[in-house]
Amino acid sequence: MDKRELTILLQDPTSATRHLLAVWSDIPLLLMLDVDWERGPLVLIGTSDRMMWPLLPPGSLLQLNPKIKTVATGSWSEFERPIYLIESRGRFFCCHAQRRGEMLRLISHGESPSPPAISVPFKEAKVRGQLKPIFRPLATRGSPVGRPQRGRNILGR
Repeated sequence: MDKRELTILLQDPTSATRHLLAVWSDIPLLLMLDVDWERGPLVLIGTSDRMMWPLLPPGSLLQLNPKIKTVATGSWSEFERPIYLIESRGRFFCCHAQRRGEMLRLISHGESPSPPAISVPFKEAKVRGQLKPIFRPLATRGSPVGRPQRGRNILGR
């Protein structure tokens, strides 16, 4: 990508890159010095993904631990429950999870406007690892991470 293409991309109001940079405009760069880069890759929650809202608003940065690929069982508080990156049907989900027989339940945060759970066949889902939050953007009036509008589903429609 050359300078001209980047300029066009950043000027396009529908550009995903432009939306991500808007969400990340207030991130302190010194925060990146504390990231344990050896632990695993970084994952960014998309600007329209509200599955873990308000715990993890859109634009949150997480670190993937690809060594933990088994969905844990047990009971947890809201802040202790493991969060996973799960790939299913060509999409990635940042969510809580629960295995029930041959099905895997992808569970939203309790206050999220997304459906409470989505069940997918366990054989069709790939647990990519467990996620650890690094940065959560602050929700301010008019920001893309604030309270979602009613009537939108998990696909943003």
